[in-house]
Amino acid sequence: MNKAETNGNAAAASASIPVDSLELIRNRLHQVHQSLRKLADQINYSNRNPKAKLPGYLSLHGQFQVLITQLHSLASHLELNSDILRTTNAFPLPSFPTTQQEGLVTTLLRKKPLPEVDEWIDAAIAECNLFNIPLLKDDELAEWCYAKAKQLESDFVFDGFYTEKQQLYLESEEGVAETERKKEETAAKEEREKSIVGTGEPMKPNSILKFMTKGL
Repeated sequence: MNKAETNGNAAAASASIPVDSLELIRNRLHQVHQSLRKLADQINYSNRNPKAKLPGYLSLHGQFQVLITQLHSLASHLELNSDILRTTNAFPLPSFPTTQQEGLVTTLLRKKPLPEVDEWIDAAIAECNLFNIPLLKDDELAEWCYAKAKQLESDFVFDGFYTEKQQLYLESEEGVAETERKKEETAAKEEREKSIVGTGEPMKPNSILKFMTKGL
């Protein structure tokens, strides 16, 4: 196979690769890297300098929200191009300077994660297993919560301010008599207040100010 055929095959293979999507994924990865680096630098600086304080809660919360948005966007693009990424193999073109870029070529051609990445994955799996709840027990808990909620719902009437027990008492003879007594006490109190305040027309503001200054 001559050089022209090799370049033609490489061009045909690269034509099926979604370059725009891969470039977008690269940009998203760079953004996530920058956000994590900034957050790590702030934490490390605080650890190295006891007198230095971490950024405020609002600042950290804002950075966290930005990071979550970036990760969500990255995950969406990875999921959208999962098929092509799973079947695509990276290889250097004949014109690629493999001698000068040996480290980059090694990274692109690596088939397995780095050792430290393997440690992160194993640690995450181990922590996940510690909090693993069987689905059967989860269903039993959901059924118990539903039954408990229905039991508590039967004790209340949600169309007013009284419980079912209080509503039944108010509808009984004793409850009706107590309600009437409270109405009579309220009416008597209003009458006493009227006798003290009076039922005449209230004084005008100018008259009140005149009385305060002159006493007449």
